[in-house]
Amino acid sequence: MSFFSQEFKWGMTGNVHSSSIEGIHDFSRGRIAPSLGFFAEIPLETFQRSIYSPLRYYIFPVLEYSMEGEKTILEQGRQYYRNDYVAFALYGKFHFYRGFFENFYFMVGPRFAYNVSENRAGPTNDEAGYINLRDDDMKKMSISVSGAFGYVVNDKLEAYIRFDQGLTKVYPNYDVMRTWNRLLGVGISYYFN
Repeated sequence: MSFFSQEFKWGMTGNVHSSSIEGIHDFSRGRIAPSLGFFAEIPLETFQRSIYSPLRYYIFPVLEYSMEGEKTILEQGRQYYRNDYVAFALYGKFHFYRGFFENFYFMVGPRFAYNVSENRAGPTNDEAGYINLRDDDMKKMSISVSGAFGYVVNDKLEAYIRFDQGLTKVYPNYDVMRTWNRLLGVGISYYFN
């Protein structure tokens, strides 16, 4: 018995998002930047056999390079926090295929990200008047829950809105509030086959 049908698909996905780090850096604004990656769409054949089911189910892994962070606007100037990640998300994809919503789908799943680049620019915390802010040590590994709502444009192209909410602290030494990564973006997925 085969668990996967012969309709395995793959392609590229990209989005433009605003990301931020919750709970730290007063007067902060999101960093608007892109993500680019590859995905696979693996149908779960065993769940698609019922003629009464209004959904089709897929496993949808995504491997991406994501530029994230934020900027803080201060009297002394702007501080930039540019944190880039290589991330792997494992979504469950649920596609409506009958009725009014037949071109819509939603996805949800965990996202694991590893920080490959941390770059700061602008006034230092001491220059800005932040003493002992304790954002000097950033955690390399980040775990988030990610969700998306999308629309099938045609057989090759889909458009979506995505939101990620971090579950792990970005700055482990900062104990005033939780410091989570957040991301809200719009993007497209293009299928190669």
